[in-house]
Amino acid sequence: MRILIAEDEEHTRAELKYLLEKLEPAATILETDDGIETLHVIEQEAIDVLFLDVNMPGKDGLKVAAEILNRPTAPLIVFATAYNQHAIKAFELAAVDYVVKPYRESRLLQTLERLRQTLSQREALGAKHQAVAKYIDSQKSIHKLWAMRDEDVAVLLDFKEILFFEADDKRVNAKVLSGDMWQVRYTMRELEERLINNGFARTHKSYLVNLEHVREIEPWFSGSYLLRMDDQARSKVPLSRQFAKQLKEITGWF
Repeated sequence: MRILIAEDEEHTRAELKYLLEKLEPAATILETDDGIETLHVIEQEAIDVLFLDVNMPGKDGLKVAAEILNRPTAPLIVFATAYNQHAIKAFELAAVDYVVKPYRESRLLQTLERLRQTLSQREALGAKHQAVAKYIDSQKSIHKLWAMRDEDVAVLLDFKEILFFEADDKRVNAKVLSGDMWQVRYTMRELEERLINNGFARTHKSYLVNLEHVREIEPWFSGSYLLRMDDQARSKVPLSRQFAKQLKEITGWF
């Protein structure tokens, strides 16, 4: 389970993290302290559960929830609040649960059980959807996607022309063999799901790479690496420790 705690008060965030690590030791826990950063992390990372503080700077919890709930890969939301009256609004916004500060271990245990059940149901449904999508994709002969340049020119990029995708601030760009950069209107997660069976792999939270165009790999620092692509510019792409193991399994690299 990948959990994001969005809470601006450091001691409150630390308390919740401590209890979650105790009750769900296998979980990966990330932290943010304002609404805008929370949206950015959800855009870039696969988050299963969001413990969301109602009162945060930038964007409050209710605005953050309203913005992410329409996404097909939205995390399950648990509102964290000091006030019971927010519970009604929480469930109107389709939150899975809410917890009241200060946190009680017994209450969090109930919340985690509800989350596990909901995630299990979501995974079963997701597996069925993926099987259908995989079959449909196998019937298609087109291996292209639309990209934009300067918001006015659209081009249909062939997968084999794409070196890698790079997330830059709130934009995602595709670099192609010619050296051009084209903006695509997909998140990195959406691209990964679409291209995982077409020779692409995530190498960094901000990069998705076409493995057909990887020429070399070299150590960098702290267990990370650099990939050199086979274009004329010998473009470099980072490979983080987080994704190195996955790439080794895919490619047989040792």
